[in-house]
Amino acid sequence: MLINSNVYNHLNSSLVPKKRNTTHKSSELRAVYNNMARYNQKSPMYLLSLSEKKQSQIINIKEAAITLREVSDCFSDTNSDIYTKKMLRSDNEESITGSFKRGDLNSLPSELQIQVDSLASEQINVGNYVPSNGRNINPGNYTFTLSSINSSAKFSVSVAKEDTNSSIQQRLQQYINNRNLGVQASIISEGNDSALMLNSTDTGRAATDDGLHFSFEASDRTFIDTFGLNNVHTAPQDSQFSINGENHSSSSNQISINQIIELDFHKPSDAPVTISFTPDTNDAMNQIDMFVDAYNSLVDLSDSKEKINPGSRNLFNDISVIVNRHKNELEAAGLSIGEDNKIAKDEALLVQSVQSGKFSELFQDISSFKDDISSATERLTIDPIAYINKLIVTYPNTKQKLGAVYNKSLYSGLMYNNYA
Repeated sequence: MLINSNVYNHLNSSLVPKKRNTTHKSSELRAVYNNMARYNQKSPMYLLSLSEKKQSQIINIKEAAITLREVSDCFSDTNSDIYTKKMLRSDNEESITGSFKRGDLNSLPSELQIQVDSLASEQINVGNYVPSNGRNINPGNYTFTLSSINSSAKFSVSVAKEDTNSSIQQRLQQYINNRNLGVQASIISEGNDSALMLNSTDTGRAATDDGLHFSFEASDRTFIDTFGLNNVHTAPQDSQFSINGENHSSSSNQISINQIIELDFHKPSDAPVTISFTPDTNDAMNQIDMFVDAYNSLVDLSDSKEKINPGSRNLFNDISVIVNRHKNELEAAGLSIGEDNKIAKDEALLVQSVQSGKFSELFQDISSFKDDISSATERLTIDPIAYINKLIVTYPNTKQKLGAVYNKSLYSGLMYNNYA
């Protein structure tokens, strides 16, 4: 079509080209070129008057057609995220929650039955309650060692006449917390008395003879015994749980299964908790929304009031045949076709058909529905100007060999503006 036009410069702020991540093989680009050459060789010269409305219509036809093609390709790709991505659900999130790690999600069963009998607990030592403002130990220097699983540290505490039990406890709390030994110290009060409380940062039984994470040692145990530093209030315990009836234990309340999923235990469960793995329908539903919106926008662009014009009539015919030929299949999958030939969604049926794989069958390579989409979108994308009204000036010389294919095409501007 040898005609100059500003149609492709019509991309104002409301019609910004979409940034697509689509890439093409050289063979695909060669096919586009060859299709363009054949098409232009047979294309007449038109007299075209482009109003603002027509310019918008051309671009919107192209955009909607590309969207239909991309969604169709996405559903036909069995490796697409819409098929491989899954959701982890717990029917008792107060007891168990979880998330995916890495690995083959397809190797997971449809569900697991997990019962949490008890949680893993840390070691808790609660010292002797002593009068906060009093002093239960004589002035002097006291030395002792705090031994934990991975390290040990020697402490020296100087007690002066003016010290109180509270000031000594506060000093010891600061010493322990500053050493990062896997032990957290805090002070608890009861009336006018206070005690030092020590918690291990790790849970579960430790790999020691007594299963404890830490203990205090000294040649002179006066300081340790006065403040009760070795008073074990709660011994560390492993979590106890079952998976599909098989008993297990763990030193943590967070477990990994085959390095694929990670589960967090929050509290014991009265009954088995069902952890299910179902296809994540969110991506699929988003793609379906794009498909439906793109198709319905093409119906709007072929406004029934304009069907007396060949361009609008051709557009309506080319797109309506897609859904009318496959109406029963679409409705069974959750997409109903109205009297106006627009698509309406049955959300519940759509989710069900996506999860069962019935919806994806529409887009497999052997599907005639996919073939119809491919045929229609190829016509729509190669020349969206064919669907607006124009006057033929001359017919082409089909024997003439074209050199610069894209320069000969009014459509070429769409390619330079990211629409190809």
